[in-house]
Amino acid sequence: MFLLLTQILLWLLITIMLYKLFKEIIPKEYFTLIGALFLFAAIAIGFFSPSNQLVSSIWHVLSFPLKPVGACILLLGFAMRKGLDKSKNEVLAALLILLLSSTPLVSNLLAQGAEQRAFTAQEAATRSAAAIVLIGQGTTQPNIPPRTQIQLTDTGDRILYTAQLYRQSGNDPLVIVSGGPRSNLQGSKEQNIEANDIRTLLVNLGVPESQITLDTKSTDLRGAAEASEKILRERGLANRRIFVVNSAVNSNRTRQTFKDVGLANVIAKPTGFFRFQSGATSNNQKATPPTFQIDSLIPSVEALRVTTRVFEEFLSSIYYYLRGWLAPGIF
Repeated sequence: MFLLLTQILLWLLITIMLYKLFKEIIPKEYFTLIGALFLFAAIAIGFFSPSNQLVSSIWHVLSFPLKPVGACILLLGFAMRKGLDKSKNEVLAALLILLLSSTPLVSNLLAQGAEQRAFTAQEAATRSAAAIVLIGQGTTQPNIPPRTQIQLTDTGDRILYTAQLYRQSGNDPLVIVSGGPRSNLQGSKEQNIEANDIRTLLVNLGVPESQITLDTKSTDLRGAAEASEKILRERGLANRRIFVVNSAVNSNRTRQTFKDVGLANVIAKPTGFFRFQSGATSNNQKATPPTFQIDSLIPSVEALRVTTRVFEEFLSSIYYYLRGWLAPGIF
């Protein structure tokens, strides 16, 4: 009952915030009942069909003001509308958000908070599993002109790590590649399915094609978990140990999502860490405290990117919680 009440209160809070936001942006004569119904319909569709491409676009628009760059643009837009001489507070707030979110010291602290729960020392030491699930959506770019090969994105290290885990396991685990259709791609069906390109790369990295199974429909984490659970149950592996490879900032939500669909023996195998502990060693010895560097106070685009990724993961965790897919306190 407490969980349900909390979810209802959060939904009411989000609705009120969106209403206030749109009321400020849209003139009253245009903010009609039809507009309100359209907004409600968009939220409802996003709730029940999160993988829909139109819903994904709407979600990106609605969540934009909740990210650092979006918040800055929104505040500056309010300032321009009211007049700069009357909007010093808004301009100052936008500058402060941009400064903090692009400072490496701040982005490192945020990344540390998101990544420190990625896995335990015992999980890190585990070398073998019955299956490895690769969350592959968004890890590659297709081989279409002017490219001359399949390219990796900034999350492409998941593919390399999956191949490494397969070689280390020594027991020929099943490899499930989750990667559905790419959005806004004009090309053949073979090129449009990202899992096909990931399979090609894994084979080139030494993973036998006979050990690779594709999930060609899922475009989000929940869909990947449900599809993987079905494949594993059909092969009698649902109760065996499962590795799930995803970026470190997403690993906590990944583990809980896979457990929520009925895969109890799940071990997160994160990669793509934004932050590392200075002085840490590969054999899990106690690390020395990180040293302070003056560069950590100089704003950078990379730090802004890291902060944005952490905020995106936080917003996704809230959505998963509202859907009842995450337990309270998981984010």
